[in-house]
Amino acid sequence: MTALKILLFLCLLFPSRCFSGDVFELCIIKHEGSYLPHTSSAEAVLKYLASSTSIDPSPSAIYLPIGEDLFDYPFLYITSKGALPDFTRAETALLAKHLSCGGFLLIDEADSYGLDDFYQSVKNFAVDIFPGGLGLEKIPNDDVIFRSFYLAPKAAGRNSVSPSLYGVRRGGRWVIVYSRNDLFGAWARDDSGRFIYSCYPGGEAQRMEAVKITVNIMMYSMTGTYKSDIIHRDFIERKLESW
Repeated sequence: MTALKILLFLCLLFPSRCFSGDVFELCIIKHEGSYLPHTSSAEAVLKYLASSTSIDPSPSAIYLPIGEDLFDYPFLYITSKGALPDFTRAETALLAKHLSCGGFLLIDEADSYGLDDFYQSVKNFAVDIFPGGLGLEKIPNDDVIFRSFYLAPKAAGRNSVSPSLYGVRRGGRWVIVYSRNDLFGAWARDDSGRFIYSCYPGGEAQRMEAVKITVNIMMYSMTGTYKSDIIHRDFIERKLESW
């Protein structure tokens, strides 16, 4: 599928967004729990996308509870401490419809330190949202998501709970991608622009891998399996070194 066909397809699914300039908007799902433990991370991600990729992001994230308004935003992000919140049947149905119609959901495990509560809640969520489907599975290391922008980044984050990304596949694409490693925690900065958290155990090299895989996930959400290899690698690596 060509880039033009992908763009036209997304415009049919989300006309209000396509007709407003094809701006990438990061929609964070609000819930009763801690829906964004790292408050500065979203802005840091969006700034990096604007400076180092061809993605045209909005300057700030959108924060919405689960409802019909979510259908204006193809890319959804959810995190929480401890476990995912309990969704109602109506909320689960809305998310299932969103993902079945071309939407994408990134689930980011924050501050669980390898405990299984969050992991089990994501497994249950995957079964609830697509009953009878394949459920949560490991994303192979040779999947196109690891080539959508940077070539073969590690599934890193602030933590190193799992060497793999997990996902739910629907219609030949990953509609849900799940990181156990606190992706957004690696991006968080204080008011002086310094990173708030160290990345354990790999330090700054691990943080760079977290940056790369975050960008790859967001690029994949827009291009699917279109990208089979990296482009402009030298330029990309120079931008990363200066970040």
